[in-house]
Amino acid sequence: MVNEAYFSVTGYVATQPRRGLTKNGTRTLYMRVGWTPRRIDTATGEWADQPSSFVSVQCFRKVAENAAACLRKSDPIVLKGTLRVREYADQAGVKRTSVDVIAESIGHDLSKGLSVFSKTPAQLEQTALEHEAAEAAVAGRAPLPGDRPDAASADQPGLEPAGRPDLSTGDDRSDLERGYRPDPESADEDERFDEEEDGDVLPEAAEAVGAAEPAARVAVPV
Repeated sequence: MVNEAYFSVTGYVATQPRRGLTKNGTRTLYMRVGWTPRRIDTATGEWADQPSSFVSVQCFRKVAENAAACLRKSDPIVLKGTLRVREYADQAGVKRTSVDVIAESIGHDLSKGLSVFSKTPAQLEQTALEHEAAEAAVAGRAPLPGDRPDAASADQPGLEPAGRPDLSTGDDRSDLERGYRPDPESADEDERFDEEEDGDVLPEAAEAVGAAEPAARVAVPV
């Protein structure tokens, strides 16, 4: 922009950063930044601290989001932005002057310590495979090749396929109380299996045995 007053300083975060929103929903971050100049004392020949200065810093959009996740009070930082000087009236009606900086970039001062940088991933749309993987992750398992649309729900714990109710839930009610209706064909097979275990011979088996064994003949003496 034309006729802007650019501001750059090496200082520290003087107050607790606080997030906010504008009326339009834009993310903001507010904090005070301070710096302490140092001069050589001509009387002693040693470095001495000068009075500290402070400025209000406003961050917007991405700078506000990233700074809110990275900056803490007393962190050494390097700040670059544009200077704003405005007048306002306080609650008592007294006119005051505020010096603000609209931050364009903020970083840690690496001469004072270490910092780790993490690049913000680009917000891209999902491919078809990524979309299916995300849905499967929400469902509770990874997708498998050849899955049908209802395959994931069948593998989820707590979901039973249509048919006999789940007996592993500790429900000790009878099948009739649970509303279970056995299939007639499966019921006949269950009864037949139980009779074979008890040693009973089914009618069909008895007929087969009688047909296979010849009738015993008794010789009658003359």
